[in-house]
Amino acid sequence: MPDTGEPRIVQKVRGQFASWAAVSLGCLGINVATGLDTPWFLFPTFGMGLGMMKSYARLWQSGYSWRDVLTRPPAPDAVETTRLVKGARLPRRLPQPTADEFGDQLPQVLQVQSDRFAISKLMEKLPPSERKMLPEVQQTVDSLYERAIDLARTLHAMDSNLDNEGLGSIDDRIAAIGKEADDPERSRRLNLLQRQRQTIIDLRSRRAQVASHLESCVLAMQNVRFDLLRLRSAGVAAVLGDLTQATQQAKALSRDVDNAIAAAGEIREAMK
Repeated sequence: MPDTGEPRIVQKVRGQFASWAAVSLGCLGINVATGLDTPWFLFPTFGMGLGMMKSYARLWQSGYSWRDVLTRPPAPDAVETTRLVKGARLPRRLPQPTADEFGDQLPQVLQVQSDRFAISKLMEKLPPSERKMLPEVQQTVDSLYERAIDLARTLHAMDSNLDNEGLGSIDDRIAAIGKEADDPERSRRLNLLQRQRQTIIDLRSRRAQVASHLESCVLAMQNVRFDLLRLRSAGVAAVLGDLTQATQQAKALSRDVDNAIAAAGEIREAMK
């Protein structure tokens, strides 16, 4: 089962409930087809129900309820997601990001998460006629948010593994070896150090590109949010052009960072 971003205990109880309902209804159907003189379907229904109630007790003790189990978030490519703007439904709040996951990029992650939720809330408050004029805003913002999260994770992985102080020591070692007598072993060591130096320089360059893309995602999200705030005070006619332009710029940015995310993802996986 794909991770929905919810607490694991909620996802576990939802899976148990789905299994219990499917088995119980299946047994009931067979029992009805063969005659209800002996309602044997109650035995498996009750037996599986005991385990589910035990799980619900843990769910309740953790502060959740059946509403959290039955109200599941839609998948990213589900019909409910594509109709988010029409239905004006707020996205489910995801667990709070942590420094362990994002490191120094945590403030930017918190910013894009806050902007995304605020944009959804602003869209919810718009009249249906005005929401129809802005059909791409929510999808574009969600796409931008996902890319910003991916970039932030990659930056944290690079910062955790990239030796920013190692370049100076490598330069010192190259200078020291350059003073030694020329022989095959000296050439081999010198070649390895030069390759290390170039690799660090390349990684620094890629990190700078990833950081630049992340900052652009954060700024693009903020522009959409600010234009929506202006829309509420000035009216859709006065802001529609700016908001449409901001949305198109955000869509273009999402496409531009796809290649950077793919390359950065390979780096992140290699650094694990």
